[in-house]
Amino acid sequence: MIQRINTKEWAELTGESRFQWSMAVLYVLFAVALLTGYVYYSQTNTEHETAQRTAYRQWLNQDPKSPHAAAHYGLYAYKPVPLMAVLDKGMDDYLGSAVWLEAHNQNDVKLRTIQDAATLSRFGSLTVGFLLQFLVPIFIILLSYDAISKERESGTLRILLSTNVSTGQLLIGKWLAVFRVVVLCVFGPMFLLSAAIMALAGGTANFVDALPWLTGWVICYALYYALWAGLGIYVSSQVKQSGIALVALLGFWTFGAFLVPRLCGSVARLAVPTPSALLFTEQIISDKETGINGGPSAQDYAELVERQTLAQYGVDSLTQLPVSFAGIALQASENRDWTIYDKNYGGLFRQFEQQERVMEWLSTLSPTLAMRNLSRALAGTDTDKHIDFTNRAEGHRRNIQKAMNDDQKVNGANLNQGYKADAALWQQVDQFQYRQPGIGTVIGNQLIGLFTMLGWLGLAGLLLLRASRNLRLD
Repeated sequence: MIQRINTKEWAELTGESRFQWSMAVLYVLFAVALLTGYVYYSQTNTEHETAQRTAYRQWLNQDPKSPHAAAHYGLYAYKPVPLMAVLDKGMDDYLGSAVWLEAHNQNDVKLRTIQDAATLSRFGSLTVGFLLQFLVPIFIILLSYDAISKERESGTLRILLSTNVSTGQLLIGKWLAVFRVVVLCVFGPMFLLSAAIMALAGGTANFVDALPWLTGWVICYALYYALWAGLGIYVSSQVKQSGIALVALLGFWTFGAFLVPRLCGSVARLAVPTPSALLFTEQIISDKETGINGGPSAQDYAELVERQTLAQYGVDSLTQLPVSFAGIALQASENRDWTIYDKNYGGLFRQFEQQERVMEWLSTLSPTLAMRNLSRALAGTDTDKHIDFTNRAEGHRRNIQKAMNDDQKVNGANLNQGYKADAALWQQVDQFQYRQPGIGTVIGNQLIGLFTMLGWLGLAGLLLLRASRNLRLD
C-alpha cells in the first residue's frame, strides 16, 4: 500500500506545472553555480600552485648571503584549494590564502578574495552548496505543503482513509514520494553532474582522494532532505488550509536560513569577544619589549643568553666561542618570540574555536545552519581547516628559522656577519606542502552539527508518528 501511494504521488508531483517550473529554475541556477565553482577551482588552484612553485624557486635561486638575511628574504606559503571547493567554497573568500614566512614575525594570512571583489560581489557568489542548502528546501516545501491539506480541502482524505489505507501508510507513502522526487529528479542528477565536473577539474587522482569527503557530503544532504520532507508532510497534516501550511513552512525556513545565522554570530561575539587587530598587534609588541607575565625584557633576555652561552662553553668572551654567537642569539630570540606568538595567536585561535562551538550549539535551532557548517567542513573550506593551515605554515616558518640559525651557529664561527651561505643551505628547506586533516578529524569536530541533523530527522519522524495516530479528517 505504501508503494502504491508512493507511485501515485510521484506521478502527480512530477506532472504538476509547479514541479516543472521549479525544476527549470533550479537547474538553471545549478548550471551557473557549478560553472562558477569549476572556474573558481581551476583558476585559483592553478594560481596557488604556480605561486607556490615560483616562491620556492626564488628561494632556491637566492644569491649567497648570510643565513639570517636569507631568513628575512623569506617565501610565501599558499593554502591549496580543495577539490570539494567546486561545490562549496565556504569561508575561503574571507579567510585568505597566503602567508609570508620570514624571520621574527608570524604574519597573518593575506590575499582575501573578498577584498578585491566589487561591492555587489560581496553579497556572496552562487555556489552548489548554497543552492542545495537554501533553495532545494524551498522546492521540497512546494512539493509537500499541500500533500495532506489538499486531500482534506477536497474531501478525499476521509474517503481515502475509509479504505484499507491507514494514516501511517498514507503519511509514509507521501513522505517517500516527496523524498524520491528530490533524490531522483534534483539531488541525484546534480550530484552526478557535480562529480563529473570535479573529476574534470581535479583529475582522476584528486577525485579519488576526494571521494570520502564527497560521500560524507552526500549522506548529510540526504539526511537534510529527508527531514525537510518529513516536516513538510507533518505541517500539511496539521492544518486545514494549504496556504497556512505554506506560510508556516516558509516562515520556519526563513527563521532557520536568515535569522538564526545572524543571531548565532551576534551571540558568539558577545559570549567570546575577540580583540581588535590594533589591540592584538599592540599586545604582541608589548610582550616582545617587556616580556610575558613579568618575564625578562628583550634587553635582559639578550644579556641572559650571552651569560648562559659563555658559561656553557666555559669561556670569558664571545670571541673565544668555537661557534657563532650570532646564530645562538638569533635562535634564542626566535624561541622567545615563539612563546609570545603561541600565547597571543594560540589564545586568539582558541577564541575563534570557542565562537565556532557557540554557533554550533545555537545551530541546533536550525537544520539549515547545521547543514551549512557540515557542508563547509566536508568541503575543507571552514574556519577549522584555515586555523590548521595557519598553524602548519607557522611550523614551517619556524623550521626555516632554525635551519638558518643553526647553520650560522656552526659555520659562522669567527665570521659572524661575514659568513655567507649558498644554495646548499637553501636546498635544506623543503617546499611547503599542506595536507588537510583526515575525514575522521573533521567529523569529530562536527559532531554537534551531525547530531543536530540526526536530531531534527528523528523529530520529523516522531511528529509523523504522532500525526499518524491522531490525524484530523476535517
